[in-house]
Amino acid sequence: MFFATAVYAVPEHLMRPAVTVEWTELLPDEDLRLLESIPQVDHESMSEDELALDSPMEGLNSNTSAFEDQVANAIAESKQAIADEKKYGRDWRDALKSTKVRPEFNNKRIRIAGYIVPIEYDDNQVITEFFLVPYFGACIHVPPPPPNQLIYVKHPKGFQLPDLYTPFWVDGTVVIETQENELGLSAYSMRNVKLTRYEEPEEPEFLN
Repeated sequence: MFFATAVYAVPEHLMRPAVTVEWTELLPDEDLRLLESIPQVDHESMSEDELALDSPMEGLNSNTSAFEDQVANAIAESKQAIADEKKYGRDWRDALKSTKVRPEFNNKRIRIAGYIVPIEYDDNQVITEFFLVPYFGACIHVPPPPPNQLIYVKHPKGFQLPDLYTPFWVDGTVVIETQENELGLSAYSMRNVKLTRYEEPEEPEFLN
């Protein structure tokens, strides 16, 4: 009697070790440059109401001693934004809603640290879908990041999150596709993920 043995090939991208990446690496060069040109906001001179409504367009306040410097900086930044728009047809406002991606990450296994924003969960708070975001409060307390700074993750087995302010390492395969939800729009997805709690590397102790 003969027994047939099934042999399943493991996809090559699942066999490769994950590459640790920073969030800015997911941005095309032009989007990164445009986001770095966002006007600076003077938070110290803003009221609580102004901080709640804070946006990249705000930040001038005539009550500060550096008002003239703020005006000069705002003019320079406006000139730069106009120059960028003439040269590239885009400015930082476009980068805030950009779905442009880095195609070399498609089907690439990466490891990236971020915060979890639940999308789908049951009565027992078991999460099966979430957005991975680069900073705490994104999509909940503050507006969502650009779509190319949001990663949609589906986790069929589900898991329970201890809290929203605990960061995690997420290891998985990147897929370039858009996913829209009332909380935001993502330009990347990740599959076959593994989650581990993020821990800051310990600083070496030096003995005197």
